[in-house]
Amino acid sequence: MPEETPGTPPPTDAAPAVVRRAVEVEARPEEVWHAVADPDERALWLDDPDAAARTLRVDEVVAPERLVWTWWRDDDGGDASTVSVVLTPLDDGGTRVEVTEVRLAAPRAPVGAPARAPGWARCALDRWDRRLLGLELLFVAARAGVA
Repeated sequence: MPEETPGTPPPTDAAPAVVRRAVEVEARPEEVWHAVADPDERALWLDDPDAAARTLRVDEVVAPERLVWTWWRDDDGGDASTVSVVLTPLDDGGTRVEVTEVRLAAPRAPVGAPARAPGWARCALDRWDRRLLGLELLFVAARAGVA
């Protein structure tokens, strides 16, 4: 799990890329909030190698509705992005979890080299699909009594 720490990723100047993903979880927003906002709980579903390699700084907390963080790899200043997780209550008692990740800037490529942002977006979409599935499975397991 990324370490929560103060600090700022190195600045870059290329255009950002954006990815959005959402999932509906069969749990109340307060329950989902705990899994999103608590670093130990977040580590249970945000557990892939990409997430583990990042330094994480929490930027905004509006409990139990919105958590925003900026994260980056210390060895790749062009890989910083801001993640917004928004929880919306559903009429059936569940929660819609929407994640938006905005890459702060694409890394600078050598002259004539193709930009990496579209590749980043495809990878980020796949990673968030797996991460949100992990979040959803936490609550499926809880309902089934699996620890």
